Amino acid sequence: MQTGFDIMEYDSSLRKLWGKRISADFIDFVITLVTAFLFAYVFPMNPLFVLFVAQGIIWYIYSVIFDAVWGKTPGKFIFNLKAVAFIGDLTLAQALLRNLTKLNWLIFVGDIIAGLSTEGDPRQRFSERIIDSLVIAEIKEERKIKSFKIEEKEELELP
Repeated sequence: MQTGFDIMEYDSSLRKLWGKRISADFIDFVITLVTAFLFAYVFPMNPLFVLFVAQGIIWYIYSVIFDAVWGKTPGKFIFNLKAVAFIGDLTLAQALLRNLTKLNWLIFVGDIIAGLSTEGDPRQRFSERIIDSLVIAEIKEERKIKSFKIEEKEELELP
C-alpha cells in the first residue's frame, strides 16, 4: 500500500488539503506562542520553558475548546477546514485526544510526518487514526445564477 507522501505525488487535492492544514496549524501556533510570551511577560519565565511547555499547554487547551465547540480553530476557520469524527460529531473526548500531540510542537510535527509516512488514510495525522477523526475542507458554494432576458422578435413576412 502507498503512504500519504506517495499519494501526494499525483493527488493535487491531498496536497492542497495538507497545505491548508499546515497553514492553519501555523496560524494557531503563532497565536498561542504570542499568548504564551505575553503570559511570560506578566509572570517571568524562562524562554525555553515558554517555547516548549507553556505554549504547548495553551495550544492544547485552545485547540480542545475550539474543536469541541465549533469543530474549528481560528486557523481552520480562515482556510475553511473543520475537524470531524468519522461517525457523528466530534465529541469532547475525541477533541481531548486528537489534540494531545499539540502539547509539544516537536511531537506534533512528528505526528504529521508519521501519519503521512505510514499506510492508512492520507488525510489523517497518526494520532487521528487512533480516535477516528480527521480534518476536512468545508465547501462553501456560491452559486451564481446567470439571468438573461429573452427578447421577443417580430416575425417577418416574406414577399
